[in-house]
Amino acid sequence: MIERLTGRLNLKSCVLPAVFLLLACFPLRAQSDDLPEQSIQLPNRRGTTYEILNLISDLSGYMFMYDSKMINSNRSVRVRSGLYSMNDAILQATGDKEIRAKVFGKHILLYKKTDDAAPDRGALPPAQTSVYITLEGAVKERESGDPVAYCTVSIAEMGIGTVTNQNGQYRLKVPDSLQNASIHFSHLGYQAQFVPVSLLAESKADVYLDTRYIPIEAVIIRLVNPQKLIKDMLDARTRNYANEPYYLTTFYREGVNRKRGIANITEAVFRMYKTGFGSLQTDQVKMVKMRTISNQQLNDTLTMKMKAGVDACLMLDIIKNTPDFLILNDENMFHYTKIAMAVTNERLAHVVAFEQKPGIIGPLYKGELYIDEENFALLRARFQIHPEYISQAQSMLVVKQSKNVEISPQEASYTVTYQHWNGKYYVNYTRGDLIFKIKKKKFLAGASTIHTWFEMATCNIDTLNAKRFPVRESQPTRNILSETNYVYDANFWEDFNIIMPEEQLTEAIMRINSKIEESVEN
Repeated sequence: MIERLTGRLNLKSCVLPAVFLLLACFPLRAQSDDLPEQSIQLPNRRGTTYEILNLISDLSGYMFMYDSKMINSNRSVRVRSGLYSMNDAILQATGDKEIRAKVFGKHILLYKKTDDAAPDRGALPPAQTSVYITLEGAVKERESGDPVAYCTVSIAEMGIGTVTNQNGQYRLKVPDSLQNASIHFSHLGYQAQFVPVSLLAESKADVYLDTRYIPIEAVIIRLVNPQKLIKDMLDARTRNYANEPYYLTTFYREGVNRKRGIANITEAVFRMYKTGFGSLQTDQVKMVKMRTISNQQLNDTLTMKMKAGVDACLMLDIIKNTPDFLILNDENMFHYTKIAMAVTNERLAHVVAFEQKPGIIGPLYKGELYIDEENFALLRARFQIHPEYISQAQSMLVVKQSKNVEISPQEASYTVTYQHWNGKYYVNYTRGDLIFKIKKKKFLAGASTIHTWFEMATCNIDTLNAKRFPVRESQPTRNILSETNYVYDANFWEDFNIIMPEEQLTEAIMRINSKIEESVEN
């Protein structure tokens, strides 16, 4: 969002003047004489080690990385005014003569010399003999230290990626052939940051993101017709979205929560055959791995089937399955408003709000569309059945129910995002949440709440030689997934605990993304 602040636009930025990567295990043979031969003028300053290192970063243009257990970021520091070499400036900040430094491009790694020989960063550590490199850590805001949830972590040109969970944590496994590539950190409201794989390989790395201020003259604010924006977005689909078939590897899960706890959670890895946005052919889903966990104590005679699940995830690709709020004609029932500008994945986007027109009675959608300011690609959509009319949406949401219950819908909300890869945009993440009040007929007890949810995230994109699956391999998408017959693969799931709904799908990906592609290849 854009807001005025001392004559500038205050935008969250994923590129920081000082990005701190906290490496938990990163021994090296480097010496401090590897530091650049430059001097910096430090002012009289009192602060923490963290703040002084940040100041050095601002003045030198280098970004620091260090192990948070090795350097006490909260240590009180007093720096006297003077001209310092980089080595002396670091000593002033840390107060530790044992600290060594190694330069990687514009990053400076701080570490302590150990008795063990350090591995060559140009090769895999001796213990790593597989064909994959594991990258993990967390993304946080520098000023507050708060986690940045749902930040995309990817190698965009390869279609490989994941997202951070609610604690800002990420885990990504990439082929060792990509050691020279860079990891792309991006999030709505932040500018993208690229960090070399070689700095993160087999190391827990915390990335601290700073706020960036952009001069207000850098953005031209003008009146924009919101309906024209939507029309331009629809007209630009041919160049922005794939019109040829392709494969997606996705991680999916769905669940049902009752007031007393979780009734059911199902998780699966899918290989998906996606047709182009203009195709009349249906998409296909092929099961790769699956598991389901049921709480038998919460199972009773209540039978319900919601319009949710795998089929709903496919329908949330609103570029391919155009909903009524994207159909602009004389009978259009929606009012559109340009409400803001936002930055998503380093792209400036128009935010268009839509809502059914006054006088239109019935359960229609309301929400927001994020449309790229330059190329008119739809980057994100969030919408829900209008809260005023949600009670009338039972037939829209419930396919089957027990005769002995009364069902009252309370909420139905959805999210879909798209990611850019190799010149086109592809579905990145979909989520749906349906909340109902349930009351058994002829019972005096009050109503209980049921929350059913589903979500799916893209782990890999493959555009080569995409062909439809044989019918026998295709998974029916309208069936209840938890009732599907499957073979449990203990070697794949290993000791993964049940993934709680409040953790979101990002937590699931962080735990098992390292195996998804291996499983598909096998």
